[in-house]
Amino acid sequence: MTDKYFYHILFIILIVYVAWVAIYVTYSLVQINQRAIGRQWFFYTLEDKVYKLKIADNAISWEKGLSGIQKKPDNYDGMIFVFPNKQIRPFWNKGTYLDLHVIWLKDFQIVQEDELPSIKNGLKIITPKIPVNYVIELFK
Repeated sequence: MTDKYFYHILFIILIVYVAWVAIYVTYSLVQINQRAIGRQWFFYTLEDKVYKLKIADNAISWEKGLSGIQKKPDNYDGMIFVFPNKQIRPFWNKGTYLDLHVIWLKDFQIVQEDELPSIKNGLKIITPKIPVNYVIELFK
């Protein structure tokens, strides 16, 4: 009889432990996701250099981009545009006063790089050759 109770108690302890682990993991994932909501910065490493990028993840921030900035900021290096799907996405230099280096990414794999001059050199539109879901603009 003692062995039977021992295994029942062991089984109950095992069930409680598994439930506790499941609750803890679920809670941790929720906390991670909540920290990501409203996140303002993204860090990207390219050729052993880390770039601090503003995040553009909605229509308003996509449209504004880096336009209107007349002096290279000291506290960040550019912007990453996060799109919900892969498309051919043209970018232009309307309202852009600084020259930009543009990196087109498909699932964080670089597929193309371009230069986007400031509006002082006239209106220019650049387009990737394949659909992308991320675009990085770096101040030159």
